[in-house]
Amino acid sequence: MLPAHPFGPPLTATLSTDGSQVTMQWVAADDDWVSLGEHLGAFDVPDADALTGAELLARSPGVADYLLEHLTVAQDGTACEGRVDAIDPLGEGARLVFDCAAPVTEVELTVAALTDINESYRTVVSNEGETGTLFTADTATQPWDFDAGGASTLPLLIAGAVLLVAGGVAGLLWWRRSAARAVVPGPAETVTGP
Repeated sequence: MLPAHPFGPPLTATLSTDGSQVTMQWVAADDDWVSLGEHLGAFDVPDADALTGAELLARSPGVADYLLEHLTVAQDGTACEGRVDAIDPLGEGARLVFDCAAPVTEVELTVAALTDINESYRTVVSNEGETGTLFTADTATQPWDFDAGGASTLPLLIAGAVLLVAGGVAGLLWWRRSAARAVVPGPAETVTGP
């Protein structure tokens, strides 16, 4: 299995709504798609050599079922009926459409794709043009208010602060290590002029 990169840039999902319908565009890196395909056996099919990996993923009913199980929308405690409109691993990712019973303003959103492969995966979810909210294995389901621009941005701000502090600590350790390795010059030599 190719290594995925749960510690690299987070996955992304962009939401839009139109009446009682919610559309989600979910995007993952190429190697994360490969890990998902291997996890689901999408490449272990007859005549697999005749198709590209992206085609196998797009045609796999297991991939579509997986996405609908791990990316969900609920309204007032009732799951909105979802379908996968497109799977394009090398382009725009997966587009899922959810039909809810009433016009959508607030929903309960679950974004848990790939966290069963590695719980360190995280996804930044946003409305088009809005600040994102971080979904993780521990915060996979969150309320989402389309009128307010999404879920609370606190988890994303906390994650950003943690990364900033970790970067600062790493920089300090690097600087201290570099200073400790610095060669101390010998006695100064006297330079005489002409």
